[in-house]
This record gives sequence, C-alpha cells and structure tokens, in this order.
Amino acid sequence: MAGSRRLNRLGSTVVARVGHSLENTGCPLVVALSGGADSAVLAWAVRQYGREARAVHVHHGWPGSDRMEAAAIAVAGRLDMDLERVRVDTSGPGSAEAVARAARYRALEEQVRTGERIVTGHTQTDQAETVLGNLVWGAGLDGLRGIRRYRNALIRPMLDVTRDETRELATLLRLPFVDDPANDDDSFRRVRIRRALALWEGALAPGIGVRLADLARLVETDVGFLDALGAEVRVEKSEGSVRVPAAVLRTLPRAVAGRVARRALRVVGSGYPGTRRDVERVLAVADGGAPTLVTGGHPVARIGAHVRIGAGSRQPEAPGLLWDIKRPLRWGTWTWKARECAGRPDAYPFSAWCQVFDLAVFGGREAVVRRVAPDDRLAMRRGRKRASDAMAEAGIPQRDRDNWPVLEVDGRATWIPGVRRAYVGWVTGGTMGYVLVSATREETWKPVGC
Repeated sequence: MAGSRRLNRLGSTVVARVGHSLENTGCPLVVALSGGADSAVLAWAVRQYGREARAVHVHHGWPGSDRMEAAAIAVAGRLDMDLERVRVDTSGPGSAEAVARAARYRALEEQVRTGERIVTGHTQTDQAETVLGNLVWGAGLDGLRGIRRYRNALIRPMLDVTRDETRELATLLRLPFVDDPANDDDSFRRVRIRRALALWEGALAPGIGVRLADLARLVETDVGFLDALGAEVRVEKSEGSVRVPAAVLRTLPRAVAGRVARRALRVVGSGYPGTRRDVERVLAVADGGAPTLVTGGHPVARIGAHVRIGAGSRQPEAPGLLWDIKRPLRWGTWTWKARECAGRPDAYPFSAWCQVFDLAVFGGREAVVRRVAPDDRLAMRRGRKRASDAMAEAGIPQRDRDNWPVLEVDGRATWIPGVRRAYVGWVTGGTMGYVLVSATREETWKPVGC
C-alpha cells in the first residue's frame, strides 16, 4: 500500500514536470531511449501525458552497448512504443565522450521526421554535474547556463526531476532498465565529476546539486537577453564561410559582440562555438587586427566591410580580359564598372573598392583585368611595393590572393581593389576629366538563423 502511494505521488509529480516542458509543443516526439532509468521514465511519462511518441536507440559499439540495446528493446516493448535502432561509429579523433555525443545527436537528428522533436532524459542531476564541470574548467555564462531545455529540435523535459527520482520511479514501475557500464568508468570526465558532486552532497554541501541547477536557471534569463540582442545582428553564410559586419562588432557592447562571434563560429565549426580565445580573435580582426586562425584552422580576415570566418569555396581562375571602360566587365565573381565624369565626383574621396582616376591615364592605353601575379609591383611616390605585401597588409587571406584581380593599364599594375592603388593616374590640379572605377565581388550570402 505504501509503495502504491509513493508510486502514485512520485509518478504524478514527474508527469506534471515533464508535461510542463511539453505543454507549448504539440508536435509528435522522438524519445532518445538509451535503456537506462532516466530515458525509460521519460518514455513512460510522455505516454502518461498523452503525447504521440516513438523511440530511437543509438548503439555506440562500446562494451555494454549490446546490453543497453536489449534494455531499450524491453522498455519499448513494455510501453508498447515503436523503436528504431541505429548504430554509429565512435572511432573518430577526440575524446571518446565528445565523439560519442556528436555521433549520437547526428543519428537522432537523422531519424527525425517532419514536424517531430527529440526529447532526451537529461535530469536535474545531469544539469548540476554539467554546471559544476563547466565551472571547474573556467567557463563563462554559457557554461553556467548548463544544459538548455529547448534548443532547435531538442527538448529536455526532465531538468526538474532528479536522477534519484527517476531511478526510484523506474524501480516502482518495474521498467526493465539497466545501468550503463560507462557510468562506472572513471576515465570519463563526467564520471569523475559525478562522484565529486555526490561526495560534496554527502559531506560538504548538502543540496549543492539543486543550487547548481538553480544557478543554471538564473543564468539562462540573462543569457537569453544577450542572445536576443545578438540575434538582431545579420550573420550571413556562403559556401564554407560566414561573414559579419565589422562595424557592428566594433560598436556593440563586448558581451553582445562576443555572442554574435560565437553564432558565426558555430556555422563554420558545425555547431562548435569556439573557445574564448577564438572569440577574442574574431573581435580583434573586426577592430582592425591582422588576419588570424581559429580552432579548426578556419581563417579570419577583414574583407571590405565584413569580418569573414572560413576560407569559402575556391573560385576557378579567371583569365585576363581586355576592358573597354565604357562597358561593365565580368571577371570571375567580380564586376568592374567605370564612369566618366566632367567634374570631380561628389563622393570624392573613395574607398578601397571604388577609386577616381585622371581620365588621361586611360587615353589610348590598353586596360586589362587579370589575376595578381607574384612579381607585380605597385608604383609608389617613392619606390615600388610588392602586390603580395600590399594584399597581406590589407588583410586579404592567402587563399583569396591566388585569384584576386588587378587593373593593369598600359602594362602597369594600377589598382588592386580592396587593397590599394599605384601612384598612377592620380587626380591633380591639372586634371581635365575624371573616371570613377569600382570593383565589386559577388558571392551568394544567406542569412544565418539563430
């Protein structure tokens, strides 16, 4: 009788907490069913709450994975829930935990059908362990936020339920769960953190798990506010790269600019938000710093008005083309235009992408747009500057320099757009006519969602 009362009371509490997280999502659910107590109780609670759901089990190929798969099959059978089983490769480089986690989420996402969302059995205890681990490793606000309840197609509806509660309820319900042998392997960082937290709960700070989970909830509010501010900034992606307006990164409060940088880093890093140093490097480039690299070998450079992260897709080399400046010229992904002006153009002086020349420099001379050559030199007031040095000073990434255009007039390198012009055709007091020349690079950039 006492057991029945406890089952009813605890079961009602867990279902209510799970239901609270699901009440605003009416879509079908996919339960990540590991075969352990947490996911078994989650599957039961979802069913009790009356939601349409099926389950997916991910087999990691580890010792004990066959046993976990058998338990998942048994739990799904007990709950009369459809189950899909997926095997993943966890032999990639990196820590075993990180590789397995990435492979597991990829597999789950591949199983999701249109309109479905994934639910996982992360508990309040998992939240406390995550926050403690991040705190120990010096994480910022994002680390103290811990596990997010909602993220893209993921929902974690049991973050208000402790692991002890799920284990007790699974036992009372006689669900055929098993314990994952990996939870006893102290070569895993999460296992060592779990043991440390249990020790502190018993001997140092009873209730610390609840307080750490509360900390994550408090931080979530502040981080959500910063995320909302950062989401207003336009971040765009092209093949293999992403770009952000440099002026925006320079003028935003540092806390918000950092979040925008992390959004961009996640795109090129396949979800990895980069390290604190990566964020600092992106912001330094926005402030006028030299091109650099971030984790993963992704280049960061100032390209025009934007900071670009990632190398982008390599464009095929374009041939040198004669240019009749009376007509626009298409050279690779670049468009060149020129306009004669009777007087000095109103917008003078111009940017590195738009220049004004003395019309006389083009008089009867051959104009060519071609690729910058390694031996190109730009005539200066005194001496000559190597084109490669000028491009490096302008922050043009090495990958892009291989197919960057130069305007050649009468056999002389005259202007490298986005970099600098030579001391040729400068406007003087004796200039009688003007030519406004512009070069724009056209890439397909699409907005990145949050």
